Amino acid sequence: MNIKKKLSAAVLIISVFTAALAGCSGTKPAEESAAPTAAKQEEMMAENKEGTGGRIVFAYWGAESENNAIQAAVNAFRASHPEIEVETQWIESDYLTKVQTQIAGETTADVYLISAGDLPGFASNFDTQTVDASKYLSENVIEALQSEGELKARPFIIKPKVMAVNKDLLKAGGVEMPALDTPMTVDEFKTAIAALSDPNADPQRFGSESPWMGNLIYAFGGSYYKNNGTESNLDSKEVIAAADFVIDAREKGYVPDSIQAQGQSMMDWFLSGRIVFYTDFGPWYIPQMEEVSFDWELLPYFGNGGNKEVDGLAICSASNNKEAAEVFVTYMCEDESAQKAIGGDSSAYGVPVNAEAVTAFENIYPEKNMYAYVYAAYNQTPQETQKRTNEISSVMSRVDDETGVGTGTDKPEDVFPDIAAEINEILQQ
Repeated sequence: MNIKKKLSAAVLIISVFTAALAGCSGTKPAEESAAPTAAKQEEMMAENKEGTGGRIVFAYWGAESENNAIQAAVNAFRASHPEIEVETQWIESDYLTKVQTQIAGETTADVYLISAGDLPGFASNFDTQTVDASKYLSENVIEALQSEGELKARPFIIKPKVMAVNKDLLKAGGVEMPALDTPMTVDEFKTAIAALSDPNADPQRFGSESPWMGNLIYAFGGSYYKNNGTESNLDSKEVIAAADFVIDAREKGYVPDSIQAQGQSMMDWFLSGRIVFYTDFGPWYIPQMEEVSFDWELLPYFGNGGNKEVDGLAICSASNNKEAAEVFVTYMCEDESAQKAIGGDSSAYGVPVNAEAVTAFENIYPEKNMYAYVYAAYNQTPQETQKRTNEISSVMSRVDDETGVGTGTDKPEDVFPDIAAEINEILQQ
């Protein structure tokens, strides 16, 4: 899901809602696809081993490209399991708000797409699931969707971020092309953006956009929390170093400052050649690159890597058709054909969680280094989560208000320890 790129918003990837929520039941969906032919349905019914039928509702968010990919996977399930009627709810905006409203009104879906960051506020409404870890890309994508030690959503797709680089500007600036399979160090990245920035260009050229703190903290080896999420880590030397990196790069003109970037699309700046590295590049941006006039490539995120979003499929605890919902969720997350549908063609919006489908993802654009995403899917840190997000987010707004990470002037080393102490008070309640 799209989240505003500033440090206070990084907490929003943790979770948006904390309310105690009611149970779930089926509701009439927004859309559904045509059923298979009668002959095909009879054939599939004969082959079906579960013997589970009925109707389920599946709700999810996403842009049109994401909807197309998910619908392709759902249609694959319908063909394989015609005895189960799947009706889909594509919620294009305000997804979490609408899900919360549905739950409060007891008019919800049987299965929800949910991100690891948003899971804690909804976990009490979802059934605990069990999975065979060998069927998934890595164990940490499973761990990302656990709440209090229980798996509350089955991994469905991974959305890591990598760096895109304008190779023409890289060459013109005399900077050697970085390795495709190994991240640049923090020092190498800073040296590169310093060499590539040009304050005399019209318009001014920057080495990079201002890296999002939600990724940068991990690049510096830091994290938002420590001791199993019971304490804030905002006052650590790694987090403070990440904040100082942003402030220093802005002051020296390597990246645009908050005023220059306000209201601007950094992707548009990358497309127009105003920035050389774009460090927040998701796979959904690739179709926009098909008609660019410059040569470009994909690279792993620098340093220790960034932060990856892991999305899963959750089953409502009060679903009226849990058996069918479980068959659906298992198929969507573990069947190779379903995983290839969401991550194996040009409509892919993330890396499949099924290891067998990863090769198809890499082959979508064989001329580009799609391995950068796979590397990130294995190695980046999953979202850190907390239940008391609204309160923590309010405290975290001080980062932007008071320090040079945002529009303030105070030093992070003077402000972050106090913010961490406030967050710890919230966590101890």
